[in-house]
Amino acid sequence: MKRKAFITASCLAVSGLIVATAWAQQRPDPEALKAKEFFGTAGIPEDRWTEGETFVPHVAPAPHFNATLLYYPGTEELQSDEVRVTFMGSTYYPNQSQSGMSILVELGNGDRFVFDLGIGSLRNYNSFSIPFNSINHVFFSHLHMDHMSDLPYFLMFRPIQGGWTPLHIYGPSGAEKQYGIGHMVEHMMKMTAWHRDSFNAWPIGEGYDPVVHEFDYMDEGGVVYDRNGVKIIHWPTSHTKDGATSYRLDWKGRSLCYTGDNRPNSLTIKHCQGVDMLISEVQNAAVSLSSQALGMPPAMAAYTIDTSHTPGYGLGYICKKAQPKVCVATHYSYDDIFNNETVAQVRHHWKGAFAFGAPDLVTFNVHGDGKVWWREGVAAESSQTPRPAFDAPLITFPAPRHQVYDVINETIEANEIPPEKWYPEGHKPELVREWPLTKDIQIPNPFARPSE
Repeated sequence: MKRKAFITASCLAVSGLIVATAWAQQRPDPEALKAKEFFGTAGIPEDRWTEGETFVPHVAPAPHFNATLLYYPGTEELQSDEVRVTFMGSTYYPNQSQSGMSILVELGNGDRFVFDLGIGSLRNYNSFSIPFNSINHVFFSHLHMDHMSDLPYFLMFRPIQGGWTPLHIYGPSGAEKQYGIGHMVEHMMKMTAWHRDSFNAWPIGEGYDPVVHEFDYMDEGGVVYDRNGVKIIHWPTSHTKDGATSYRLDWKGRSLCYTGDNRPNSLTIKHCQGVDMLISEVQNAAVSLSSQALGMPPAMAAYTIDTSHTPGYGLGYICKKAQPKVCVATHYSYDDIFNNETVAQVRHHWKGAFAFGAPDLVTFNVHGDGKVWWREGVAAESSQTPRPAFDAPLITFPAPRHQVYDVINETIEANEIPPEKWYPEGHKPELVREWPLTKDIQIPNPFARPSE
């Protein structure tokens, strides 16, 4: 009897709670309403005030980011109209956290473009698991080694990672033929003759047959690339010698400029009006102090900057005139001692969103209704070679042009120690001493996605 009474009382209590809750929902507590309003609006500007000094209205993260302060490569698929820009190199003098200049631009349609390939930058492509054979178009702003010295390595090892189609190389001519990118690549191929012939015993295809697109460095606004909805133009710029250029990329209403190295000039303002990202080199204008720190005579530092580079004040002026959504400074020795001073110099003219394209791996996204956000890229200190990117269900392996021992003298070959002497008993495999095919062969792609 007591148990029945207890159950009855419990049921009545539950029923009362339900009725009370329904009543509360119909006639909410004024305090609850106040709290709801507070949490729904507090801290959100909603055109009631301006938040911060530089973020509004162009800076914001996207809902699909896995993390808003860090970018983990390979974890986010680009939206159909999104652009991702990663600084694989960000300086002129490499150190532990910075490589020579190189910028990777990825579009939501799957296209990838590289601007410059400075010394050491390829290690960052590997650490971000960017397959070499997924890079088919490389654009050079000029031929200084801090902007292009990784090209020979990339061109020579790209075919080994499945880059069996020609690499397209874009760059300016010079005042004389010998100063143009065509001349440089032609002689680079001669320089790598031994390397190429040694690797011709592997599947290479047309990987060692680059296509060079040399354009007239004086052709202001000339179109250097126009395909798949992507348009890239160029214009001449002032940097140490005729033959330096700047670029602008447009796609689906997104836009970015990369000036390369240069003095502040009117053509950058003209061609970069209102872009999402204006990426320029910058140098700190505190020459005497930086000279003391770096051990360079002040006159030498001043001469270098004043003839060939953009001080912080100059970048701020350019951005003030061009009005990009975000002004990005790179080709910069990222140093805590000078960073705040460099920002102050840029800020003398430019009051909008500003960021460093440094140190290496900082990543920018242009997304949504034109918002820009940037994060620190995360990469392991050690990483494996990325898997080649093959989308087709079948992979065609090109036949090598010769066998390895076709180009090794018989006497030298005879000096090789027989494997039986150094393999432990029972461990000697069947040796692959010759590539077994003389014609191209197709094999199923082991990494192809199953058809839906």
